[in-house]
Amino acid sequence: MSFQGIIQFVLDYRKVVIILLTIAMFAGLGQTLRLLEVNNTLSIWFLEDNAAYQEYLTFQEEQGSDEVIIVMIPTEDALSENHIAKLQKLHQKTDSLPYVKETFSLANAKYPIYSNRKIYYRNIYQANRSRENTEKLLAEIPAISQQLLSKDKLFSFFYLQLIPSNRLNDNRTQIIEEVRNIIETSVEQSHISGAPILGQSFNKTIYDESNFFGTITVIVILGLLFFLLPHWHYVPIAFMSFILPVSITYGLMTSMGYSLNLISMLIPTILMIYSVSDLIHITNIFHIYRIENPNQSRSNQIKIAFQESLKPCFYTTLTTIIGYLALVLSPLPAFKIMGFFTFVGLVLAFCLVYVVAAIGFSFLNETSRNASVKKINISSITQRINYWTTHYNSAIIGIGLLIFILGTISIFSIEVSTNSLDLLGEGKVKNDLEIIEDKLEGSIRLQLNISSTKEASLLSKSELSKLKQFQEKLDNNKLIAHPISIVNFKSFLESRMSSFSKINSVNFEKVIKKNQESSNAFFSLYGDDFSYVAININIKELATKELRPLLKTIKNDFKATFPEEEYGLKIHGFSEIFAQLNTFILQTQFRSFGAAFFISFCILFYFIGQFKMSLLVLIPNLLPLFSAFIVMYLFGIHLESANAMLAPIMLGVAMDDTIHLINKFKHYQSENLSTSESIDNALTHTGGALFSTTISLVCGFLIVGLSSVSSVSTFGLLCAFTILAALLADVYFLPALLKRFEKR
Repeated sequence: MSFQGIIQFVLDYRKVVIILLTIAMFAGLGQTLRLLEVNNTLSIWFLEDNAAYQEYLTFQEEQGSDEVIIVMIPTEDALSENHIAKLQKLHQKTDSLPYVKETFSLANAKYPIYSNRKIYYRNIYQANRSRENTEKLLAEIPAISQQLLSKDKLFSFFYLQLIPSNRLNDNRTQIIEEVRNIIETSVEQSHISGAPILGQSFNKTIYDESNFFGTITVIVILGLLFFLLPHWHYVPIAFMSFILPVSITYGLMTSMGYSLNLISMLIPTILMIYSVSDLIHITNIFHIYRIENPNQSRSNQIKIAFQESLKPCFYTTLTTIIGYLALVLSPLPAFKIMGFFTFVGLVLAFCLVYVVAAIGFSFLNETSRNASVKKINISSITQRINYWTTHYNSAIIGIGLLIFILGTISIFSIEVSTNSLDLLGEGKVKNDLEIIEDKLEGSIRLQLNISSTKEASLLSKSELSKLKQFQEKLDNNKLIAHPISIVNFKSFLESRMSSFSKINSVNFEKVIKKNQESSNAFFSLYGDDFSYVAININIKELATKELRPLLKTIKNDFKATFPEEEYGLKIHGFSEIFAQLNTFILQTQFRSFGAAFFISFCILFYFIGQFKMSLLVLIPNLLPLFSAFIVMYLFGIHLESANAMLAPIMLGVAMDDTIHLINKFKHYQSENLSTSESIDNALTHTGGALFSTTISLVCGFLIVGLSSVSSVSTFGLLCAFTILAALLADVYFLPALLKRFEKR
């Protein structure tokens, strides 16, 4: 069936189609409301077959979860009996919870004593112990005491170690809320942070931002449509054209078990602004044709106008789709999900905009026909642009080449780094994190497991000496706080008890192996089978550009202390996995942009039919990207998790206006006009539509720029800038290139 035949079929059975579309829309909305969940956990950033991710899950399951909630409690005196009583009540309320693995604070922290060849454990705080003795005891175990209370004793810290992440995901939100309620009802004031709290805050921010973007986008687009469409009668049609694909796409996504995340929350805004862009082109073409051919039947007006709009709209949609579909090549699941469902949504949007427009236009009365097409009055502007591109094309091309050169230099100067704080919205959670890290010097745990490839004991004198040297190097690193290992345990016993200091290394190992009761299960000091010894360290929330050098320094310090051929080091914890994002972000850029670039050129070549001209047309579409690279360099914007998809997406967007312009350019060339006349007439004819769609796209991405999440906001603003740059490249650089190199 031909395209016009499909449109006629829709018109003939429009009532049935309306019923089916209504059912599909409400089914999609129903599924979304019923099944929509938010998931921004580590699983969306790593594939299940990723070895490092699997190793991290195994570590959590076997050695200790780093899902740790940190509570900083203000108090007049952290060593007062009243404050300890509050901590004890908090322990009582949380220790029995099924999802809590361990709790730790001054109220239950213990220290070791050695007697009769056995190690016993006693509470650091005891009501009958004098304050002076308690302070002296704490001073002898500084690595632990600094994690229990602040130096001025005006704050104490309470820790809840939850069960591993993969067992939390199903009920994560309810669990975190329950813990928060227990804390807030047990103490008057508190600052709460840690990985679970930050994760929940990410999820809440994503949900709130998604609702915000959706609402504001609808309001802004409806406002724009009153100015960009010929008559307000077209506005309800436009509204349905973008509501339908959004509701159906989200219904499909949630039905297939996918959750909302930091990246996929942008899908509704993207679908709405692209749907509107196509509708503006289709509506203006239909309205003009309707005015010029008043005696034709409404169905003929619709079919012929739609046929005229089909080719450019199809190719612009195709290039846009390629930009998003290229994200499927990313190694990051979040981008794969974003690319696939945006692709599905854009295909639906392209198809449905014609169906909805056909049905809507068929119901229009004659009042709307009398309105003039509301375009920006650009006749004088296009005339001026045509004059400049004719007389100053060399200068325009020179400016473009300069942008390419500066952009190329900028590419190699842009840092690749994701800062988790930029993914966190402004508010109490972020403030609490900053306050806790200021006092505690670190909120994230890493566990360094040291193993031996030979059969020598890791608890022998020589091995413990190496461990001590390695730990001292860690302690001197400004980015690392409070390293704790068996060395602290041994040093404390030796300093307090002369009988223990006389134990040789062989007997020390025997004592440790006979007394495996843990003094503080919150810290892992060695494996159950003594196959490794561990150092626990704290670090702050660091960007990946800081994490990678830190982890490299740790590994280098280890190699400088332990012979590499005899010992192995494994770094476990979320930060070690998070540091790998840089590699995946670069892979996303190269794979996705490479695929989008190649396919886009093939589409242009097929559309234009000439290699030289296809190349000339493609060059201006790269100019906006190089302009964005310059902006990123000048403003110190890193390439990170959100804007990693900028290049492939914006390449597709930039080509939309180019194809509309070149479509008219080819039409005028077929009438034997010169290249200069053809491109001038094409710009004059399409200028209004180019400006209209650019305005709608820029406004849509500026809405994303309003995000309270710094990373998402930056992405939105960069997209808005790139789209404006794409318009300038299309109306200045492209005509200048054609007039210079495609003379006829």
